[in-house]
Amino acid sequence: MPVNILNLAGLDVVDFKETDSEYHVRATPKAISRLCPHCGRSHDTVVHAKRTLVIRDIPSHGKAVVIHLDVSRLKCKPCKQTFTASVPEVDTGREMTERLAKWIGRQSIEYTYAEIAKQVKVDEKTVRNIFDEYVAVLAKGYQRETPIWLGIDEIKLKRFRAIFTNLHGRSLIDMLPNRYVSTVTAFLASLPDNKRITHVAIDMWAGYRRAVQEALPNAKIVVDKFHVLMKANMAFEAVRRKIARESSNGAGLGLKRAHKLFDMRAKDLTDEQYLTVSGWLNTFPLLAAAYDLKERLYAIYDVTTPEEAWGEYLHWESTIPNELVKPYRVVKTAFRNWRPYILNYFDDQRVTNAFTESFNAKVRAVYRNGRGYTFERLRAKVLYTDRFQKRVAMQEKVRVRKQKFEDVAVARFMFLASTMDDEYETRIRSREANLGVDLSTLERTFDSGEF
Repeated sequence: MPVNILNLAGLDVVDFKETDSEYHVRATPKAISRLCPHCGRSHDTVVHAKRTLVIRDIPSHGKAVVIHLDVSRLKCKPCKQTFTASVPEVDTGREMTERLAKWIGRQSIEYTYAEIAKQVKVDEKTVRNIFDEYVAVLAKGYQRETPIWLGIDEIKLKRFRAIFTNLHGRSLIDMLPNRYVSTVTAFLASLPDNKRITHVAIDMWAGYRRAVQEALPNAKIVVDKFHVLMKANMAFEAVRRKIARESSNGAGLGLKRAHKLFDMRAKDLTDEQYLTVSGWLNTFPLLAAAYDLKERLYAIYDVTTPEEAWGEYLHWESTIPNELVKPYRVVKTAFRNWRPYILNYFDDQRVTNAFTESFNAKVRAVYRNGRGYTFERLRAKVLYTDRFQKRVAMQEKVRVRKQKFEDVAVARFMFLASTMDDEYETRIRSREANLGVDLSTLERTFDSGEF
């Protein structure tokens, strides 16, 4: 029998059996550690008993691998405690090989805990614990660039999860398990060199505002225009649905079918689509008034200064018909409560986080229809898959000390040089930076069904 059937250098194989679903291998360790885990200092031990450990290993040829490992139970003479001898390449605490633990960690990002547990015949809780440890190691080695423009949004996967984006790089930085103020604040504070963040785009959730103000007091908060305009769409939709409910069956059904056209900007409609929309607006004057309000609110974002934008908004607000005051109250409330942050959009940069909406929709579908994804598995697979990373060459200015002498090998000048004041100069240094997860690459993977 070949002694390397397991390809584990620390074990000698003494027997082998095969069943329909498993390979059973009996083995003995070539060497053991006699260090007492209780006192942590003594190697003065004696054999207390013999035992056979049932150790799981990486599956082979579609079958589980079971190692029956004959190992000593030792007794420490100084502290009188007993323990199972430590064997190289074997995790005796988990009753598996170290390589199996690593294999489970890698596989747990791709497959459900239940699938892996069934395949290697270990407890599902053990798989999850290994996954947690594996992801923790990945997280320590994961580095991404802190952006100048940061986007904060959320996605509802059973509960609201905060997501962070690099707005310049159109990339994903991280996904948090919740959107609690304390969680978001701690994350923002943990970003390396976070003082370089100049703008933060958020929706109109007060928790994000509080977190940014606490962790990034010098950053300008910008309410993402998509979330403002979404409220106008919600107001219009409320009017459309009410009219549809109160209309005859034919008209109500037609209005329902046309809802996607009403979501579009009038200027983006084809001639045929424009005729359809115009027909409904001519039929229902209140619907036409609501549609006009929606379109004119969109138009506010075409002006160039905060002052112009606020003036256009006040005019817009003054033209709301009495019949539409109630549905459009959400827009008025938003502007009144968030005025400075909405108007920050018009200052100079036109910061927006709207590009994440497509990602949000697709990741929700993956989470809903995927292969038993937990949020933790989904996050790990999104963040730590190497091919998703967006790496770019960056140039940055660095201060370096000037060389004081042309001939640095002249030893007699070294003492004199050490007594002179240091002088610095600015140089350009090139490096590779990871902007995070490239959302376009990730979305293509979603669309292909390979995720």
